[in-house]
Amino acid sequence: MPHRTGWWLPLHLFLPGALLLAISAATQLFVVTWAAGPPASDRVAAAQRWLLAGSVALLVASRELRWPRVLAGLGGVGVIGALLVLALSLQRTARKGVQRRFDAAVRAYLCALLAGVIGSAFGVAMASGLDGSALPRARAAHLTLNLLGLIGLVIVATLPSFTATQARVKMSPRADLRAQGTMLAWLCAALVAATAGFLMASPSVAAIGLGAYAAGLVGLGALLPTIHTKQLQWAGPRLLQLGAGMAWWTGATAAIAVQAARDHAVFTRPVIGILVVGGYAQILAAAVAYLGPVLRGGGHVRLSQGFRTTRSWVGLVAANVAAVALLFRANDVVVVAIGVWLVDTAIRAATLLRPPRAEPTG
Repeated sequence: MPHRTGWWLPLHLFLPGALLLAISAATQLFVVTWAAGPPASDRVAAAQRWLLAGSVALLVASRELRWPRVLAGLGGVGVIGALLVLALSLQRTARKGVQRRFDAAVRAYLCALLAGVIGSAFGVAMASGLDGSALPRARAAHLTLNLLGLIGLVIVATLPSFTATQARVKMSPRADLRAQGTMLAWLCAALVAATAGFLMASPSVAAIGLGAYAAGLVGLGALLPTIHTKQLQWAGPRLLQLGAGMAWWTGATAAIAVQAARDHAVFTRPVIGILVVGGYAQILAAAVAYLGPVLRGGGHVRLSQGFRTTRSWVGLVAANVAAVALLFRANDVVVVAIGVWLVDTAIRAATLLRPPRAEPTG
């Protein structure tokens, strides 16, 4: 669709808009379940949700429609406020909870939100008119902290348990508190190194940090449960989409590390596209394909029907065709593949949300 700000608009509608809203909901759901703690009140949850949605709307409208820069900055500040409210809600739930088995995952969520706050602060600085040699450094730090920090750490914390849930198996015994804590420390150190390297204009330091982050993602596979044919037959494209998303995410991070090592432009459009479409969008789709039927409820019969509805081979193929097309800059193929994916998703979502038929009486 013709618009002024190019890739910036859809990326910000999807990432701080759709994906961060999904993260806000999912992290609260998981922490309440894991910690057996009290959830945030409906009023606080609604305030956080609308603050985030309204702030993203203000940010993208101001940038796209050339409103005064102060409004775009205000939208960015609102996103930071929403992240802080979410962090306080999660911390309160975990502190008052009675289970400690998932403390490492909760800490990862809080680290992710801290990365998002700092990364969004760089975004506010750019929206407020930052220019000169500081602009590309701030942009690289903004993308590193928000894409790999905020979103990446949330996924890393969730995958060991969520993959097991998706596959209907037990968590891997390797994913104990110590292993998860070590993984978190490694990835946080890698993020700090990469961000510092970009801010100091030191390509080698940034490349080492990004390379370490990509290596951490490879190591994450050791914390996931072993998947057998039985699990693939049941979950099918949901599990495959989760795995494909992880593969694209790891590959894109490695590509950014190589770009940094060669002192080239980093976070180029093809790499961001691959990371977002092939990586994060697929992981989100796989998560919603499982959580959608669960949250809809309605008993075991409707649950099974829901899982059948969300088994989308079309979506799996279209998503990966789009990612490959982005790699080779085949824009027409990207448009068609994403279009097919969206139509397929919309049809399945409408089917999933359809009210149950009333049982005949008498």
